[in-house]
Amino acid sequence: MARVSIVTLGCPKNAVDSEGLGGLLQAGGHDVTEQPQGAEVVLVNTCGFIDPARRETIEETLALADLKRTDGLKGLVLTGCLVARSAEDLADSLPEVDALVDFAAYPRMSEIIDEVAAGTLAQRVHGDPGTRFDPAWWDAAMAASPRLRFGRTPWAYLKIAEGCDRGCTFCAIPLMRGKLRSRAPEIIEQEARMLVAQGVSELSLVSQDSVMWGRDIGAGDLVSLLERLQRIDGLERLRLMYLHPQGVTNELIDTMIESDVVASYFDLSLQHVAPQVLKAMGRWGGRARFEKTIDRIRDLDPLAGIRSSFIMGFPGETDDQAAEVEYFLSDAELDWIGVFTYSPEEGTRSHGLPDQVDASVARERTERVQILAEDLMAQRARSLVGRRLEALVERLDLEERLWSGRSHREAPEIDGEIRFSDDGVRVGDYVQVDITGHLGADLTGKLVH
Repeated sequence: MARVSIVTLGCPKNAVDSEGLGGLLQAGGHDVTEQPQGAEVVLVNTCGFIDPARRETIEETLALADLKRTDGLKGLVLTGCLVARSAEDLADSLPEVDALVDFAAYPRMSEIIDEVAAGTLAQRVHGDPGTRFDPAWWDAAMAASPRLRFGRTPWAYLKIAEGCDRGCTFCAIPLMRGKLRSRAPEIIEQEARMLVAQGVSELSLVSQDSVMWGRDIGAGDLVSLLERLQRIDGLERLRLMYLHPQGVTNELIDTMIESDVVASYFDLSLQHVAPQVLKAMGRWGGRARFEKTIDRIRDLDPLAGIRSSFIMGFPGETDDQAAEVEYFLSDAELDWIGVFTYSPEEGTRSHGLPDQVDASVARERTERVQILAEDLMAQRARSLVGRRLEALVERLDLEERLWSGRSHREAPEIDGEIRFSDDGVRVGDYVQVDITGHLGADLTGKLVH
């Protein structure tokens, strides 16, 4: 058996997959870590969503390949979305990689790692690239061996579904993950209880399209799933990620805000606000509809955390339509704003659309909105000075003697944090913090004893 390092690139869904693979490998007798140095085999869980993510995968793979020369690494294995999308191209362009493992071969990962470590692997590509992710392997893995959680953070991601049926013209996710397939509610609850038993008190529910959970299997809707999970003893905070605005109903908003467990946090996937651009993207909505949703949230809870992301430079986007995003953001008072440049992805319907925006123009629009977003997020943080928030304590900066935590309005890893000083707390505590200032979008405060 081998010492295996798992390196995760990309989104939280990949992080969950890596922990599942870690559990499978550990059950197979392997010693699993996140640290590449000293490993016999490194397994890279790749992202293939957009071109920058693919470039990151290539760069990371080449850097890890150097460990064969400097650190005695025996094998390098790639898996994940980029393998599902481009296994043959990777096999040709990356001779440094010993094996490329598609989703379909995940149940055989332990055996493949054994052969890589022993130098007896007979083929490089495993599985059936292009057949899409099957969540059944994940649930089977959970039955055979629990997720191997990397680190001891008091929060965890919990995947509720795979794939997406929306058909957004710019999105490559269906090419890799396929159609929507919800996990059964009893299996989700079982995994949630297992994580809570391990000391997790905050769960972030993730999928490609969370508001559609359950509809494909007749298992109810997202509201019913929240009501089921929030009854778990020891679960203090339940967070929803990836909400398509069309599915953010008044019932869902009311359920989230009225709950003592579900975080008042709305991760709204808006992407743009100009109706013509949204229509070309294959998406629903427009500025008036989005403002109606946000206004309802703010009326019910002025302190609700609201995040969204926007794509600039989509084919056909005009200067005036790009400016509509700026006007919307200036009025919407969002807590967190992500801004990205459109990436033409081969195999998507937008790849061949006419009126492609010049790359330099698209970048200029993105940079302008990013600068505005930074200022608006800082303004929102400034408006919270004088408020009291409940924070989950996560880590201590030993050099500065400052603790970091998150309230309901900050999702792990993607949003900001609250920093405060005190020696009488521990990781995993929930504490009250009076907000006294901010550093950009991050908050600073004083612990309330």
